[in-house]
Amino acid sequence: MEIIDAHVHTLECGIMCGGDVNVEFAEVNSGLKDRGIERALLMPINDTSWQPVKKMNDYLVDIVSRNKEYVGFIDIDISKAHFYGGIKELESEIVHYYNQGLKGIKVHLQNLGVYADDWRLLPVYRLAGELDLPITIHCHPGSPPGLSDHSNPIAIEKIVRVFHKTEFIIAHFGGIKYFYDMLHLNHNNVYFETSGIMPVLVQYVDKKTIARVFQEIGYEKIMFGSDFPTADIDHTITILRELIPEENLADVMSKNILTFGQKYDWW
Repeated sequence: MEIIDAHVHTLECGIMCGGDVNVEFAEVNSGLKDRGIERALLMPINDTSWQPVKKMNDYLVDIVSRNKEYVGFIDIDISKAHFYGGIKELESEIVHYYNQGLKGIKVHLQNLGVYADDWRLLPVYRLAGELDLPITIHCHPGSPPGLSDHSNPIAIEKIVRVFHKTEFIIAHFGGIKYFYDMLHLNHNNVYFETSGIMPVLVQYVDKKTIARVFQEIGYEKIMFGSDFPTADIDHTITILRELIPEENLADVMSKNILTFGQKYDWW
């Protein structure tokens, strides 16, 4: 069974998690290949204090130009959106990197320090619809350190309703705090991925309950994601094999993302 990862990190600076995790591309690529994972989406982190955005985007452009099995998502910086011409500059950067071969946008609400309905993000959602780019949006209250409510699904739900022509992938399945709220985000233009949460989720939520939520959302709308190498990819795969019926497992692990990605020329 093929496995395609919807959420992998490699950064130009080479480290994450305070320097504890090596995210150099050679290391990440080797780790995925060792597990038989040949294709993946590469996610930036929207954190200018840790990783300059332009360097991150240029880095991803270089990787995807030489490694067609990877799809890069655009990093964004909204810190200067309030300047004169700031929104135009933000839009121009997105268009530039779209033309350079990046094929999605990442919105990490905690790292940006805003809620999903913040005015500075509205042009990002609009432009994504115009360019026909999907958005992966962070939904997990555990980042940055300390409990944060920036990825509250109440704000996300407003956005996915208003920008109904844009497709969204909800990263981290809401974490523990927002797990049940994923049912309210299950609109026609919304999909979900499992990165960075499954090993913790099964400690606090009964597996039958998790499986019931997955079933209600629809296995055709769920994609495997790991958050590798910052999270345990092997444990996540093991858990999903236990939770998902055999007849739906291949869909979650690869077929759904392949079908989704066909619309955006990912592979």
